[in-house]
Amino acid sequence: MASSRQHLDALTGLRFLAAAHVVAYHVYHLVFTGAEAPPGLHGLLDSGYVGVSFFFVLSGFILGYNYLERPPDTHAARKAFWVARFARVYPVYALGLAVAAPAFLKGLRDVWAVDPSQASRQAEALVLAPLLLQSWTPWTALAWNAAGWSLAVEAVFYAAFPFLAGRLGRLGPRKLAVGAALAYGAALLLPALYMLVDPDHTGGTASAYNSGPWMLALRFNPLARLPEFILGILAGRFFLLRAGEAPRSRPVLLAVLGGLVVAALLGSTSLPFPLLHNGLLAPVFAALIVLLPRSRGAVAQVLASRPLRLLGEASYALYILHMPVLFAWKSVLKRLGAEPTSAWAVAAYVVGVVCLSVLAYERVEKPARGWIRDLWTGRAEQPATGLQPRA
Repeated sequence: MASSRQHLDALTGLRFLAAAHVVAYHVYHLVFTGAEAPPGLHGLLDSGYVGVSFFFVLSGFILGYNYLERPPDTHAARKAFWVARFARVYPVYALGLAVAAPAFLKGLRDVWAVDPSQASRQAEALVLAPLLLQSWTPWTALAWNAAGWSLAVEAVFYAAFPFLAGRLGRLGPRKLAVGAALAYGAALLLPALYMLVDPDHTGGTASAYNSGPWMLALRFNPLARLPEFILGILAGRFFLLRAGEAPRSRPVLLAVLGGLVVAALLGSTSLPFPLLHNGLLAPVFAALIVLLPRSRGAVAQVLASRPLRLLGEASYALYILHMPVLFAWKSVLKRLGAEPTSAWAVAAYVVGVVCLSVLAYERVEKPARGWIRDLWTGRAEQPATGLQPRA
């Protein structure tokens, strides 16, 4: 069903860099608790959440790139699309829940001893997280495996995509520009309203570690993040419209876009957190995503190199597993009486979690994807009688 086009190798390598930024963010806050790096480095490490916005835009682009020319617009095509998405994301997601379960259950027990009502609310994640519904309630969004909240958001994107693809895939250049402007405006509207109304009474100081219930809903609710995904789809449509262009390196434009991202990350503490968290850089990400695959410059070549391609393929597993592994590693270090901030402990964690993510990609993600698709195909090909399992 999807278009058989060349693999976007440079974007695969870029995925790893975005995932590594998220990992660095959590290591900085969960290992070096209370410490603060120099201002520029602090801004870079403190803005790892921006990587999730990049993934939302990239997700829309990749699906648009693969499906807009032949959208899943029939009942059978939509079901096949959803099965393919489930096969792609759920096996490693379930592995992440399994690895995180001991720490989550222990945390529930500890909270129950202090505040049973709070523990009861968090325990809702036992039902919601396996169903990819935890992002709809602020108090469960980060429960169990915190990184999983974005997969609950992606699940809504996947559900909506077949119904968006037919409409967005017909837009011409002018309407694409209008649509992109509207999507970007929609992405920033709720954060701007939050800053104006200040419903959590933070005095404008809301951050990832100072969030009231309204800020949590804004950060994690799938509908609040949908415009970033739509912007990615529109970028995919734009890319397809210019498919006949000859590849060019565009070093100046890529340098400007990359410089904008780096400058924003380094100075992230000076930017409004609600806007930066919810898509402030989304148009810059979309432009980079469109330009890199057709670039033949040194940056694109490095990103498309074999080692970065492998790490990029394993970046989803890295994203899902890095927090459960981090908590498990901290527990081991505590029993050993070792400092988690020591250079060897941090290096061992980084090397270990990257190797584990590659192993999970090779031994869990790829085989499970094939098994699920084979199971679906086998069921779909069987006669539709009352004695046969139904697709």
